[in-house]
Order: sequence, then structure tokens, then C-alpha cells
Amino acid sequence: MKRLKILFLFFIAATLLTGCFKVETTVKINKDGSGKIFQTVMMSKMFVEMISQFAGSFGDSSSTEEFSFFDEEKFIESAKEFGDGVQYVDGEYVSEDGWEGFRAEYTFDDLNKIRLEPEPDDKVSIGMGEQDIEEEDTEYYFFKFIKGDVAEVIIDRPEIEKDIDAEETEVEENNDEFNEVFLKMMEGMRIDIVLEFEGEIVETNATHVEGSKVTLLAMDFGEIVKNKETLEMLKKSQPDEIEDLEAFVEKIPGMKLELKKPVSVKFK
Repeated sequence: MKRLKILFLFFIAATLLTGCFKVETTVKINKDGSGKIFQTVMMSKMFVEMISQFAGSFGDSSSTEEFSFFDEEKFIESAKEFGDGVQYVDGEYVSEDGWEGFRAEYTFDDLNKIRLEPEPDDKVSIGMGEQDIEEEDTEYYFFKFIKGDVAEVIIDRPEIEKDIDAEETEVEENNDEFNEVFLKMMEGMRIDIVLEFEGEIVETNATHVEGSKVTLLAMDFGEIVKNKETLEMLKKSQPDEIEDLEAFVEKIPGMKLELKKPVSVKFK
């Protein structure tokens, strides 16, 4: 089963097959339980160009259609991935600092129907054939909205996989995964999931709070892989208790992970 993984070493290695990416998701929550979802999905221009050339070599030479990862129709279709009643509003192609991608805006009327997938697999798929992904194998953040003069949102996170198979974390000793090329590839690569509340947060047990924003997940892979000792710690250390896990994650630069279950946010 897919899990929200704390030990990301093998996950980082897997990204070499999909290229450097950024996936930023912000959910704006109104006092009545409605809101908007803003999602930006970007990949490095170098990788996009490489795959474009590769795809072109196998495509129809008479076709004038330009290869692109970022088809607006796919983002319109992906509205249902966020839950029932989510509607695509608008989107735009974005290009900045060696990255290109798509920024999409969605709207919803009922936060209780919203779900967020923490892993970006589907968003950064290179589209080299159909993938059979079973719905029941995907885990999400779920939300419960309680109306009131002081509204409350309760967030239930995915389960944490503490035990990682040795096969998953095995790294070939002869491969210098910490070399300059690897580090360069990881620069700018990140995943962010942030909740932004209308008004003022008056009470919460969330760990990462800044003003009206709560961060559920923030992974800056470029920062994480800068230090070889950090990766060794990720590889070898597997705390068993949530309390130990919280202290462990705090030591990792570039990583924010909400471990409380559930998280409660009251706002007005």
C-alpha cells in the first residue's frame, strides 16, 4: 500500500527516473467550509526538453503537435482527484528560472468532500504508457469541517510507514549518488502542501503555523541532499514512536512534516 514515507532516500532515487519536479498545493479555506485549491506542477526545462526529443523520435514525423507534459485537459480532468464537487476554474502555463509547468485553480463548496494526495506520482508522470493505479492503494489527507462562530477544521493524515524494506533503501556503493551532478539535479525540487484559513487562527495543535497558514508537508529535496550525513541519517534511523519521529524530522533541514493525528485548527 502506498504510504506517506518518512525515509525518503529510495523515493529521491526514484525521482531520477521522472526528472526534477515541483508540486505546490495550497488550499484556501473559507469560514463557511467552501474554498479554493491552487496547484502548481513544474518540471525542469532540461528534463522536459530531453523527454520531448525522446518522444519525438518515436512519434509521427508528419504530426505538427508539440509534445507537452502540461495539457490543460488533464488538469480539468484531475479536478475529481480532489474529491466530489471540485470544479476547475482556470489555469495557465508558467515558466521561470529553468522550470516550466502549469498553475491550476479549483473551487469547492464543501471541505468535507476534499482529499489531498501527498505523493506527486500522478502529477509528474512522464506518460510513457498507461499506469494501473488502484484507488484503494492511494492514501490521502481528509478533512472534517465544523461550522460555528469559531469554525473548526480537523485534518486526518495518512498513516506513517515506519519500517522500510531493506531492498527499498539499498544503494549501490559504487554509485556516487552524492556527486555534483546529483546535487545539481535536486536543486529546486520540492513538494509543498499548505492550508490557508480565512480570518485568524485562534487555536491549533499544528506544528508548522505561520499567520493564517498551516503547513502539512514541505520537502525541499535540494536542501535535504546537500549534506551526505543527512541522507545517511534518513537511511539508517527509523524511530518507532511518533514523539521520537517528531524530534527526528526536526533535525532534517528542508523538511517539514505534520505528524499529529488528527490536526485541529479553529479560526474566525
